[in-house]
Amino acid sequence: MKNRVHIITLLLLTSTLSGCLSDDESSGFSWPERLDINCDSAEESDQNCQVYLEGFDTPVRTVKHPLLEEIWIVDLAGTISSWDGQSLQQVANLTDVVCRCENEQGLFGLAFDEDFEDTGAVLLSYIENGTCDGPNESNLILAEVIVENGTINSNSIRVLREIEQPYRNHNGGHLMHIGNHQYLWGVGDGGSAMDPYGHGQNKSTPLGAIHLMQYENGSIEPVLQDTDGDPYILHHGLRNPWRFDVDPLNQIWIADVGQYCYEEINVVPLMDPSNFGWVLREGMHQFDDNRGCFDEITPAPEGIVDPVLEYGHQGGNCSVTGGFWMDWGPEKLRDGYLYGDFCSGSIWIAKNISGEWVAENVANAGTLIVGFGKGLNDELLIFSWGGTIYHISWSPN
Repeated sequence: MKNRVHIITLLLLTSTLSGCLSDDESSGFSWPERLDINCDSAEESDQNCQVYLEGFDTPVRTVKHPLLEEIWIVDLAGTISSWDGQSLQQVANLTDVVCRCENEQGLFGLAFDEDFEDTGAVLLSYIENGTCDGPNESNLILAEVIVENGTINSNSIRVLREIEQPYRNHNGGHLMHIGNHQYLWGVGDGGSAMDPYGHGQNKSTPLGAIHLMQYENGSIEPVLQDTDGDPYILHHGLRNPWRFDVDPLNQIWIADVGQYCYEEINVVPLMDPSNFGWVLREGMHQFDDNRGCFDEITPAPEGIVDPVLEYGHQGGNCSVTGGFWMDWGPEKLRDGYLYGDFCSGSIWIAKNISGEWVAENVANAGTLIVGFGKGLNDELLIFSWGGTIYHISWSPN
C-alpha cells in the first residue's frame, strides 16, 4: 500500500513537471517539494533498499579517494564529505563560492588529479556564486583546488575555464577522469527551453557538449586538433547531459534530458566526435517546436546520431538520470548500462540482446532519483532529492 501512495504522489508531482528538469517559466514547470519519500521495495520483489547515509542537501556524486580507503561525496549545496565506513567528515565547505539560486545550480562534479599523490590537486565543476536577482550572472566553472591535511583549502581555488551560462538551468557539470591525464566534462545547452540561441548545433560555442581535455601540472589544454569550433568539444548536439560513463569497449554512454517528450540514452565510440541532434531532434524524432510530440520515428538527418534508446513521459516519467556501465555491482545488472527517471523512480538496465539494445525495468525505487553512486565497497547507491543516500541490492536467485 505504501508503494501505491508513492506512485500517486509522483504522478501528481509530474503533472507540473512538464517533461524536464528546467527553470523555464513558459513551460509551466515547477520543481517538486523535497519530500521525504523512502526508497521502498514491493513485497513480492527481490529488490532491497536501505539507507546508506543521510543528512545531505542534494548528494549527486561519489568518488573513491586515490590513496585512502574512503569515498568523497559531492553535494549540490557546495559541500564535500568523506566516508570511510565509520565516520562522515566534511572535507570542503564551498557554499560561499557556489551558486544555489536555482535547483539546477550548485556543485556538480569532482575528479582527483591523476598525480594527486604528488600535487594534492582536485578538479571541481560548479556554478559560481552570484546575485539571484535579475538575469543569470553566474557561469559554469572548472577549477583546481588543493587538498591540505585531508581537507580542501578553499583559498586555493584557481579557475581553469569559465563558460558563460545565459540562463540558470541546463548546466550539466559532470566530470570524469579517463586516464592518461585526460578528463571529460559535460556542459548543458545554456538553459531556458528549446535552446533559444541554437547552442546545440553550434560547435563554436562550448555549450551543449561533452568536452575532452588534458589536465596536467595545473593547466588544461585541448586533446583534439579539430579547429572547426571550440577545440575542447568532443561531442555536441546535447541538451543537458545528466551523467555519462565509459564502458570497457571505450564507448561513452550519455543520458541526455529531454524537453517535452522524450528522454535519451546515447552511445558512440568515445573518440568518434558525434552530433546528437539537439535541437533538431528529441529522441528518435524530429523536434516539434510547437511543444507537441511527434510519435513517428524518423531517420536521423545525415551527420546526426540518434539515441540507442528513448522513453516518453508516460507513467510519471519526466527526466532521465544517468548511471553507470555495470561491470561491477549486482550480478543481474552486469554487462549493461544503468539509468533511471527522476520523477517515477523507475530504474532500467540497457543490454545488447542479439545485436539490439533493449531496456529492462529492474526496479522502482519509489523515490526521486537525482543520481547514482558507488559506495565504499562497490555498493550501488541512489541519491534522493530528499537528501538521503540509499543502497539498492537484489536478493540472490
